Amino acid sequence: MSLNRPRRLLTATLLGITLVLSGCGFQLRGTGSGALENVELRELRLSAIDNLGQTHQEVRDMLRSSGVRLSASAPYHLQLLGEQNERSAVSYTTRASPAEFQLTSRLSYQILDRQGRALVGPETLEAQRALVRDRDNVVAGSEEEELLRQEMRRDLSRQLLLRLSSLSSRELQARERELDRAAP
Repeated sequence: MSLNRPRRLLTATLLGITLVLSGCGFQLRGTGSGALENVELRELRLSAIDNLGQTHQEVRDMLRSSGVRLSASAPYHLQLLGEQNERSAVSYTTRASPAEFQLTSRLSYQILDRQGRALVGPETLEAQRALVRDRDNVVAGSEEEELLRQEMRRDLSRQLLLRLSSLSSRELQARERELDRAAP
C-alpha cells in the first residue's frame, strides 16, 4: 500500500467534513457578516480600474447587502486602485520542484471627496493562502488555486468593508474641512 492512498483518504474525509459543516450554516467566530452591517456610510460612488472584474463585483455586492446605496452622485467615492496577485514557492521536493506555494493578493483603494481629494488612502489590504502542489493531479491543483483566489477576493472585500465600518460621514467631513483649511 502506497503512502498516497491514506493521504487521499484523509483529504477526502476533510473535504467531506468541510462540506457538511458549510452546508449546515456553521461559521467560525468572526467570519460572519454581522460586522459588515454596521457600515455608516449610506451612499457611495464605487469605481475600479476593472469595473467588470470579480473583485469589483464582490465589493459592490457586499456594499449593497450592507445597505449602502451606490450612486454616481454620492458625496464620497470609493476607488479600487488595483489588485495584485502573487504566487511564490515556499518549499521544494527532493527533485527541486516546488511542493508548496504561498498565494498573496493585495487590493489598493482610496476614498475621495467630490473634488477628487483623497480623504482615506491610498491603502493596501492583503490576503494570503498556502497551496500544496499535487504532482499527480495538475488539474485539481489549478482548480484549487482558483478556489483559493476566490476566497482571497472575498476576504479582501470583507477587510475593506470592515475598514469602511470604522468610518463615519462626520469623520470624512472633518477630513474635508482640514483639506479646505490647508488649501491656499
